[in-house]
Amino acid sequence: MEDLKTYLDVAENLARKAGELCLHLQGELGNVKYKSQKDVVTVADVGSEKLIVEGLREAFPTHSIRTEEAGVLEGSDPDYRWIVDPVDGTVNFSRGIPLWGISIALHYKGAPLVAVVNLPKLGELYSASLGGGTRMNGSPVHVSAESNPVHSIVSNGDFNVGNPVEINARNSRNFAREAEAFERVKCLGSAVVESSFVACGRIDGFVMTMSYPWDIAAGALLVTEAGGKATHIDGSPMQFVDCEQVLFSNGLIHDALVQVVS
Repeated sequence: MEDLKTYLDVAENLARKAGELCLHLQGELGNVKYKSQKDVVTVADVGSEKLIVEGLREAFPTHSIRTEEAGVLEGSDPDYRWIVDPVDGTVNFSRGIPLWGISIALHYKGAPLVAVVNLPKLGELYSASLGGGTRMNGSPVHVSAESNPVHSIVSNGDFNVGNPVEINARNSRNFAREAEAFERVKCLGSAVVESSFVACGRIDGFVMTMSYPWDIAAGALLVTEAGGKATHIDGSPMQFVDCEQVLFSNGLIHDALVQVVS
């Protein structure tokens, strides 16, 4: 296994470059395209992904890569898989809402090794390595110390993703239950933002009722290395598979969150 610092340095560099590209392209988007009725894709998604994939291929030619737009690009050593979200929160990005980010994670045999999330409009770069803690702009961050659900802030995944009828029904049910159990319920529209906010203690929990690996691959490590907990919605270990339901929390309210939404 190569040095985790090498992986992290490459991922951080590519996340910064992709963030700069996305900020440049944001003012020149033109008409956005729709992958489905309510799911947009922009030139920034395509450009950011190309930049990151080319950089990873150059640095680690044997590794496999999975991205949101291009799918799986197999390498000769599939135990190492980079999971990339070139622009998470694309709807926010396309409308000028600053809650979007770029996510790059490396998994080894299905388990996270390193993670980087860049939130360009907020000027925040989050990074984590297995056993090395989580940092934001180079300084250590930690999950919150809130243990009382009544005083906790949670965020819930976006509506109109995947199968809208099924997902919206789950979210509506979750929002109603969460509103009774917790102080506030948010919907920020970007899994990488919400997981980063759990990691640095701004919110205490995050529920995503329909995720893909690129949504959560980096965020899960950011949260756990910051002292929190990341699991399947029923509290069992995450599998990083398509259409997975997941919970991230500070750990202290995790059982309560599982009980509310599972």
